[in-house]
Amino acid sequence: MKLIIRYLTALTLTINTVSVFGQLIDNEQPHSSVKWEQINRPNFQLIFPQEFRNSASLLAHRIDSMLVLASEDLGRKPKKISIILHENHIEQNGFAQLAPRKVEAFSTPGPASDNQEWLPNLIQHELRHVAQFDKLTGKMSGPFLEQLALAFYGIHLPAWYFEGDAVSIETQFSSGGRGRLPSFLMPLRTNEMTGKTYTFDKNILGSFRDITPSYYLTGYLMNTYLTNHFGYPVKGQIMEDMRRHLLRPYNFNRALRKATNMNSHDLYKATISDLRSTWEDSGKLPSQAEIRPNYQRYFSHLFLPQSDGSDAIFYLFQSPQEVKQFREWSNGKEKTLLKIGYQLTPYFHQSGDFIVWDEIRKDGRFGKQTYNIIRLYNIKTGRSESLSRDSRLYSPIIDAEKGGIYAIQVDQDNAASLVYIDIISKEQSKIIDFPVGILVQQPALNDKKDKIVAIAVSEKGTNLMEIDLQTKATSLVFPWSNQQFERPIYAGEDLIFKAHFDQIDNIYRYSKRENKTYRISNSAFGAFYPSLSTDGNLLYNEYQNDGYRLAKLKLRNENQEEIKPVFEAPAITDKQISGTFSNKLKVENGDFEVEKYNTLSDFFNFHSLSISANNFEDFDNYKPGIFWLANDLMNTSQLKLGYEYDMDIEKNIYSAELVYQKYYPKFIAKYQNRGRIGYAKSSNPNAETIQFDYRDHYYSFEMQLPFSLYRGNNIYSFGLNVGTSYQKNYDLSINNLKNFNEEIILPMNYIAYFNRNVRRSSMDLVPRWGQNISIIYRHLPFENELDGNLFAIKSNFFFPGFFANHAFQARFNYQDNTGRFDNSYEIPMISAFGHFKSEKVSNNLMLNYRFPIAYPDWTIGSLAYIKRFHGYFFADYQNLHNSDIAPKTYGIGLSVDLNIFRYKLPDFGIGSKLSYINDASATNKIVPSFSFSYSY
Repeated sequence: MKLIIRYLTALTLTINTVSVFGQLIDNEQPHSSVKWEQINRPNFQLIFPQEFRNSASLLAHRIDSMLVLASEDLGRKPKKISIILHENHIEQNGFAQLAPRKVEAFSTPGPASDNQEWLPNLIQHELRHVAQFDKLTGKMSGPFLEQLALAFYGIHLPAWYFEGDAVSIETQFSSGGRGRLPSFLMPLRTNEMTGKTYTFDKNILGSFRDITPSYYLTGYLMNTYLTNHFGYPVKGQIMEDMRRHLLRPYNFNRALRKATNMNSHDLYKATISDLRSTWEDSGKLPSQAEIRPNYQRYFSHLFLPQSDGSDAIFYLFQSPQEVKQFREWSNGKEKTLLKIGYQLTPYFHQSGDFIVWDEIRKDGRFGKQTYNIIRLYNIKTGRSESLSRDSRLYSPIIDAEKGGIYAIQVDQDNAASLVYIDIISKEQSKIIDFPVGILVQQPALNDKKDKIVAIAVSEKGTNLMEIDLQTKATSLVFPWSNQQFERPIYAGEDLIFKAHFDQIDNIYRYSKRENKTYRISNSAFGAFYPSLSTDGNLLYNEYQNDGYRLAKLKLRNENQEEIKPVFEAPAITDKQISGTFSNKLKVENGDFEVEKYNTLSDFFNFHSLSISANNFEDFDNYKPGIFWLANDLMNTSQLKLGYEYDMDIEKNIYSAELVYQKYYPKFIAKYQNRGRIGYAKSSNPNAETIQFDYRDHYYSFEMQLPFSLYRGNNIYSFGLNVGTSYQKNYDLSINNLKNFNEEIILPMNYIAYFNRNVRRSSMDLVPRWGQNISIIYRHLPFENELDGNLFAIKSNFFFPGFFANHAFQARFNYQDNTGRFDNSYEIPMISAFGHFKSEKVSNNLMLNYRFPIAYPDWTIGSLAYIKRFHGYFFADYQNLHNSDIAPKTYGIGLSVDLNIFRYKLPDFGIGSKLSYINDASATNKIVPSFSFSYSY
């Protein structure tokens, strides 16, 4: 039950949406320099940076209508909600949460193509989660019950349902949405049509070794099956039945069965059967392209193949075993050029001796202050460099003749412009400001270097735009629509691009001279990322069940089919999407008042009672209690008032804690009134040990300076923590106790750390290379009656193993402690430490070799889904200065990674270990141990 609560608390912090970029629990802050403003309306509070005022005001006029559309079929009007727009955070994502109640949206549109404007679509999706919250648990609210409300929400509603439902809403109430994108449906359709039929659990929980559809996609298709066969009111019926039975086990499946006579698994099977019959009728002729097969053990992607004047083909490679890297294929051989960092979407452009691409960077302290920079790689010299820093530049393209790079810039009010960067001087100059309200993406130069073609996105939809670099004039190629155009390029005067005119993504050629459109590729599942080679061939990616394959096709041949493009993009699987709802998005008239917003205005925003002192981060030494929590909306402060009962010593603990992290240092101040137990030696000849009770006032203060950085394939984190405390003891149960200190005055604690690790692929158990060192020092500079100090060094190093995803790990630790700290251990102890007699430990060395064993993707009913088995060998040394070559303990370990109860998160780990003790004092030479962990 505690684990379920831990999971639900994680859901309290976030429910991810449109794009998923890595971490799920978002504890980061915006930069302290951001000046916030707000629009406060009866139904919502919109909070945004000052620079985003114009765009935020336009969005605010739509939100009342969006709230109606998000909740109409559920029959409950949502309560007022705070919506925070993080314009300084360029990662495309968003989440809705309770405890505290808010929506956070990262409002900067990125380089990934879509079929409509980014921000309104994102907000419509998130407001559906708000409607789900309030329909199911709307009567449970702050200042006491928001965390409990999210607990019920997380227990009862499967992730595939609440995300699939939100994707349905974003599609129903727009001309775009993922339900109109063949690329969104493509992974499941490809698997089913090629015999890769996976279980329900695998399709919603994922796999290390195979491409599976996300729970967003699987959930969306199951939701549309519901509405296609039972009508839109069925969702409200299910939620209402669940609301009336919040304490009922298996609540969702019972409500689903009552409404449809099916449980979740039955619904999945019916959905797949229905889709398969539809997809079997939509097969296409075999592709005429030359497709390079997959030579990897697992699936792999060879994104954006390009060739410029040589036989070599360059592409961006990624697989479960490898992070993204540039590779070159030449004369039948493949070699890695450079491993790169995080990107918003796969991208690079190659020309001559250079490769240019964009990468994400983040502020060292503030995780919601991010940037997109331009990087350049010289193929001949192997040297890479940054051409910009702290920028918002996307999709760079090389102009080899001028020795510069064009890129798209998006400012803090989402206004787009074209900039030019000189490769040598790195100076930037603005070329064109694009019309207000039009985002420009994915530019490409023509052969004469005087025109650029790009994607244009506005509230009218999507289009292709041509830009004349001499006159600065822009012109639209097609009528506005909701096609998902991608990677337009020039072929002479013609345009090559990806679109989905026939509900499958393919490569098309548009002849402006003839005003005709031709289909070039004939992909059964999807064709993407076109580029031209000098031999007249088209390079592109053909999607298959084992990844994005490298494909080559003649640009012009007699088989090319002229088509009449159908620009409308209907919802592909939702048969009722245009019939049931008549409401359209309405824009409120008039001006909304804009006010300043102070983050401290929500300092006392009490929202929940909790039974965990650490928000369920772990259950070590768990003490039952109750805590009243307050958080401000910007995640810069937390106030916690609490009571605990220590069952081991039968004592009460009262506490208050304040965390404030708006600025560079993080401050943590805490007060506890604690019941304590001590032990003393009596003065009689037998030296009897006696127990005594007392209480104390314990005040602590800590300052943290944490920093983390991305630098290409490396991740750095470093920082300094400084802390002190004051302890006043009282109510001693034994009078005249000698050598008992009534006060412990300001002991000082210091921790400095530095970590450098390479990025991990999804199959890596630990980083392949890594150096992690922390230094700890404790002393008593303000004490007259006590003395002592502690100095410790902890280190952790990683090295590549013998095979892919194998790794060596070496941990050396040293400690020197005296006086009051004489019995304290800051360093980790070796395996089975408590099972033999040990002298005082001053150092140890722990070695292990980790390796994956199997990726079974086993389903054990609804109880568990097993993704991976992995193991390790270890050898631990203690007090190296007194040791011989033999380790003190050594042995083997086996672990399994799994999901339980069909929850997507957390990922659980169960481990077992056998330790052999090489010490004469051990009564049992072989000691088994077990572990249980979870991660997000």
